[in-house]
Amino acid sequence: MLEEIGIPYEHVPVRPYTESRSASYLRINPNGHIPSLDDHGFIIWESLAINLYLAETYARPPLWPPGTKDHGRVYQWSFWAANEAESRIVSIVKSVSKRGPDLLKELEQLDAILRVLEGELDGPYLVGDVFTVADLNVASTLREPGEQGISGIGEVDLAPFPKVAHWLDRCSARPANSRVASLGY
Repeated sequence: MLEEIGIPYEHVPVRPYTESRSASYLRINPNGHIPSLDDHGFIIWESLAINLYLAETYARPPLWPPGTKDHGRVYQWSFWAANEAESRIVSIVKSVSKRGPDLLKELEQLDAILRVLEGELDGPYLVGDVFTVADLNVASTLREPGEQGISGIGEVDLAPFPKVAHWLDRCSARPANSRVASLGY
């Protein structure tokens, strides 16, 4: 999000499960999770909340679209990513090593979620014809864990979801995403 907005920032690497559990980091994020943001003394954590805060505070249209209806769509898709997509992806990653009935059940549930996204992608992006923070939040959720996300799980086939696959490609091709990838974050 910071690259999309184009404001300067300092990336402070924090190792998960070790440095993120230190007393100094727990003062920033009491959950011990990454990321956290310190914006001139204002501390906020949870990646999607950080993105929404940054968009509302610093971004201009179309990244933070004008109007309450478009804001509602941004919130809808961001909460959908957190409540529907992320939990499925995490469960699949945990189940991949087992390759049993749990994995099949998780994949069926992910298929149902991807059908929702496929059915709602009427245009090139989630909130119309332009990339917004909604696209950033959903695409980044689908890409996690790791940077490949669902595309890195061999059992997930995006062929039945061509709109989703093309949309993810468009989101991944953004210059801000390329800059972050080149920095190794």
